[in-house]
Amino acid sequence: MSAPLTRTDHAAMRRVADICGDEADILALSVARFVAAGYMTSDVACWNAAFDGAEQLLGPTEGCRFVACVVAIIRALRAERDGDWSFMPASCCRVTGHECALVTLINRGRQRLWTDLEAAAAEITGREAAPRLVAAVRAAVGPLDAAAQRLAPASCPAGAVLH
Repeated sequence: MSAPLTRTDHAAMRRVADICGDEADILALSVARFVAAGYMTSDVACWNAAFDGAEQLLGPTEGCRFVACVVAIIRALRAERDGDWSFMPASCCRVTGHECALVTLINRGRQRLWTDLEAAAAEITGREAAPRLVAAVRAAVGPLDAAAQRLAPASCPAGAVLH
């Protein structure tokens, strides 16, 4: 993670609701944050939290599939990106610039904008091309879209919380 944020820096950051188009985006960002925290701390409890949350919302099979897809994206990002990556805690309503780029990348895939996805993957990694990241996002499209359908407001049980 980067240097500590001041109160002014934090207030200037965008909010999760501003960048996430639906509940699947919110869940993907939350899972990515838990996975990133697990990498940072080497604590498996972070990854367990990602699985627990996704399984609670999507069921054991779809929840595991969803987390596996997000893990593949983060692993590809770690493999193909040379620089640091900044992220917020899973429960935070603010997002970093890196997280904004990640959500944008995922949405290029969900919109099937394959050329834009390749360009966004290259930009986020700082390379000419990021084939592993592109492949991971492409593989995640189905589970992300399935989660979006399942988590649509009409199908969410009363009181369900994703943040």
